[in-house]
Amino acid sequence: MAFIGKQLIKMLMDRNFFTKIFISIMIVSFIGVFGTAFMYQRYFKNVLTNNEIYRVQRSIDQTALNLDNQLYRIVNNVHYFFEYSGNGSRLMSLRTDGSDEAVKDRAWADNALGAFRLQYSSELESAFFLLRDRANHGRETLYYDDELDPVPEMDYRNQSWYRNFIAGRSSFWSEPTSELLFFQDHSITTIYLTLSRYDAEGRDGILVVRLNGKMFSDAFRLLATQELNLELLNASGNVIYSTSPGAGEVDGDQDIRMHADLTQTGFQIQAHIRRSFIAEAVRKVRILQPFILVFIVLVTLIISLVLSLSLVRPVKSLLRLMKKAELGDLDVRFNGKYADEVGVLGNGFNRMLEHMTESIDKAHDAEMKKLNAEMKQKDATLLAMQNQINPHFLYNTLEVINCQAILHEVPSVSRMSKALADFFRYSIDGPQAEVELAVEAAHVRTYLDIQHERYPELEIDMDLSGFERYPIIKLTLQPVVENAFKYAFVGERDYYLRIYAEDRDDKYALCVEDNGEGMDERMLEQLNERLLDDVGWSYAGAGYSNGIGLVNVQNRLRMHYGEACGLTLSDSMSGGILVTILLPKRRNRNEVLDCG
Repeated sequence: MAFIGKQLIKMLMDRNFFTKIFISIMIVSFIGVFGTAFMYQRYFKNVLTNNEIYRVQRSIDQTALNLDNQLYRIVNNVHYFFEYSGNGSRLMSLRTDGSDEAVKDRAWADNALGAFRLQYSSELESAFFLLRDRANHGRETLYYDDELDPVPEMDYRNQSWYRNFIAGRSSFWSEPTSELLFFQDHSITTIYLTLSRYDAEGRDGILVVRLNGKMFSDAFRLLATQELNLELLNASGNVIYSTSPGAGEVDGDQDIRMHADLTQTGFQIQAHIRRSFIAEAVRKVRILQPFILVFIVLVTLIISLVLSLSLVRPVKSLLRLMKKAELGDLDVRFNGKYADEVGVLGNGFNRMLEHMTESIDKAHDAEMKKLNAEMKQKDATLLAMQNQINPHFLYNTLEVINCQAILHEVPSVSRMSKALADFFRYSIDGPQAEVELAVEAAHVRTYLDIQHERYPELEIDMDLSGFERYPIIKLTLQPVVENAFKYAFVGERDYYLRIYAEDRDDKYALCVEDNGEGMDERMLEQLNERLLDDVGWSYAGAGYSNGIGLVNVQNRLRMHYGEACGLTLSDSMSGGILVTILLPKRRNRNEVLDCG
């Protein structure tokens, strides 16, 4: 058995995911359905029998409640008519001497009784009043409305209600009776409602109301069948109404007895239902049981299928998306509707694709930046090589001029040509890209000596003490100083140029400040934006067709030290321009330079 069980489990686990889910749900559902069906079948008959008895009892209780309320309403109306409305006192004082007033009194009594009867015509068959005058030798007068037709051969003195009245033992509810007085009394068996007054100024009177038996048949009409007999009993246990008058005695073995009390009137409804009727109802329901079981099985299969599809469909969808992502489509996304395990897995898949896409985009951007930097480096190298052509020729020419000036004893020309030769030698010689600030400062001083011949009155303040050992890209400071001479000092007033350095934590700043003509705020902002966004800029496009220019300096600094370093332009306190060059204190190989 263990081997067979293992083989069955292996066969199931080798199936696809949908088959496993479907079979698992179906097995669990069938166990529950057939287990419930077995237990239900075992106790089915007793359950249905009890349910049917309970249903009949509930119906009898509801009928009893409705009939009790109806009878109670009639009782209240009769009491109100005779006791509280003043009609009783007037009926007891009716004149019976044959005078005109007696005729009027009779007409009033007939109309009052007729109006009361017609008001409850569906519940009352007749209503009449008997007045007995003790002072006039017990003379009796019967009052009733004109629409009632007395039966000639019927004498009210022979009826039970009269005998009880004369004997002084009248009760509100009479015993069940078939006595009648008028042709309008159609009920074979019914009860009277009587209200009596004795010795009221020498008179006795009784109001008699005959109930319509149809009221009881209407109340039991929906319940009564050949198998269900209903009886209405008064407080004495006598039968007022029966749905099967000739049914005979109750068989305790074949019948089931139920009852319901009418609490407000003291009556009781007794029901006798045959056990065979209950058994037949149970049998009819049990006939439907196989069909119900088949229906439940079909519904179970459908629900199992729907549940299996709802569980498997998201998994299959996720597998398809994984295959697409494996083939390179990273734009796919899993649209999970629920926060279950599959939804969590799908959201994780989406996040993974987003991270992969971000990583690829970052790698692509880095590669593009690297290629762009290499292209710019090549452009800079090409530009430097092109700029080397003229300096070589000029350098040799200046050496000849210097020799001729010495021979002809012209020191100013000799000094000028030597300074120019040193200037071009620094630009051409030395393959290294990074030098100490002291070397770059010496080159700037050479450039300033040359410009002194043109601007002898220019005040120059250059103080870089304490920063001479810090690194700087070759030909960084001189183009900035040259830019000041080219654009700042264009007027005829006194100018000055200040070059100094500041400490900025792990960096230092070279500042070139002038009191020149300056520029407006919009142009200054545009120039800073051009320095920050150097994509697609050529060096000649920066406005410096000769020399390297600010854009060239900015590009070389950012390629060498990173985007944290570079040039920024701002307004000088003296009205000119302040150019700030932010540089690191360490070399690219992370060697700490000695600034002492």
